[in-house]
Amino acid sequence: MNKYNDPISDEIPDDPGTEKSATATTLFTPRVKVGLALALFVGALGYFIFTTFSSATVYYMSVSEIEAGGPTEPDKLIRLSGKLVEESFVRQPNGLEARFEIRDEAGDVLDVDYSGEIGQVFFNPHSVIDLEGQYSEEGVFVTEHLVIKCPSKFLTEAERDELEGGDGSAPYQVITDA
Repeated sequence: MNKYNDPISDEIPDDPGTEKSATATTLFTPRVKVGLALALFVGALGYFIFTTFSSATVYYMSVSEIEAGGPTEPDKLIRLSGKLVEESFVRQPNGLEARFEIRDEAGDVLDVDYSGEIGQVFFNPHSVIDLEGQYSEEGVFVTEHLVIKCPSKFLTEAERDELEGGDGSAPYQVITDA
C-alpha cells in the first residue's frame, strides 16, 4: 500500500491536489476509418471490374471446334467468322429470319439460323461475316448478332480490278528495257 491507502496503485500523483486522468483510446482513429473506406472501395471496384469482363468475354471458334464442343451452355456466347456459302441463303417470308451456311478458312461448313435485319452487302460472296450466338443441339448455329465486314476495305487494287471483271493485273504497267 502507498501513503494514500490505495491497495491497487503504488503510483503517487505528482501534485497531491490533482488526479491523473485516463486517456481514451479508440479502435477507429481517423486514419483507420479512411483506410477501411479506401479498402472497401477498391474491393468493390475490383469485384465489378472482374464480373464485367468475365461476362463480356466471348471466344472466336472455328466450325470444327464448335461441332466438336457440342451444344453451348444457355448463358454462354461464342463467335464465328466466315464467308457465305453461295446459293445457301434462304430468307423467310417475314423478312427478318434467314437460314444460310457459312464456311470458315479451313473449308468447314455450318448451318446458321439468323433473326434480324440483313442488308444488301450480305450477298457479296467476298464479305466476311462475324456471328455471335450459340450452337444448338440440332447442329445449327443460332444468332441474332451479325456483322458484315466490307471486303472493299481490305482488297488491293489488283483484287478490285479482278472483282470488277478485269484480268487482275496491277492498275499500272511495268515497262522494262529489252
